[in-house]
Amino acid sequence: MGFFDDFPKFYKTSQTSPFPDRLNSRHIAIIERNADLIRGKRVLDIASHDGRWSFAALQAGAAHVTGIEPRQELIDNAINTFSEYGIETSRYEFLCGDVFDHLSNKKFDVVFCLGFYYHTIRHAELFDLIERTGAKLVIIDTEVTPIVDELPDVVNSDPRLVYENPYGVQLLLDKVDDQQMACVDSLTRNGQTIVGRPSRNAVKFIAKHFGYTTETFNWNEYTSLNPEVKSTMHDYSEGWRDTFYCSK
Repeated sequence: MGFFDDFPKFYKTSQTSPFPDRLNSRHIAIIERNADLIRGKRVLDIASHDGRWSFAALQAGAAHVTGIEPRQELIDNAINTFSEYGIETSRYEFLCGDVFDHLSNKKFDVVFCLGFYYHTIRHAELFDLIERTGAKLVIIDTEVTPIVDELPDVVNSDPRLVYENPYGVQLLLDKVDDQQMACVDSLTRNGQTIVGRPSRNAVKFIAKHFGYTTETFNWNEYTSLNPEVKSTMHDYSEGWRDTFYCSK
């Protein structure tokens, strides 16, 4: 039994990977590992979707959660689920819209960026806004450049590294009418927008610029010890998704 097995409504409130093994495994990496750092804190949940991680943070003892989500139907699902499971309305707030429009002049202790960092091309700008909230812990769960395509990190203090630069971002197109992809923005043309899948080193490079040190969850070890989850965790086990803990 995993966390979401006690709250099975989350298996039905979204089209995005509502698989028990996947959600429960991610809960271990995102919430359980950081429970002591979440308890009593103000949490921001970027692209909060159906509220699954906002809810999990509250269950872990967060003082308050603010979710920002561009799709109103997912916010409605989140509010209905919170109500069904008895969460007091004073403990959470959901804002509908673009995170880049909602994040100014807000203060948080912990920021979740789960499943969004590869649905934008504005990675550094987003981290700037996150850093300005005062957050001491930022958890980023994102698709990344596949390990087979990544360049090794370099020991080089050159701020304008030219050759064998490992801090790349792969450009992709996302459909904006798909709940699992990006939303309409100023870059949208013909139903698609430009997004970027960063390398692991790019995530760490950006985090370091804004004063954060970074660790990652050991998904190789986890999936090796729990082979039954691999069918729903292939992006993690194959090396093109990862979970980052950026802290000050």
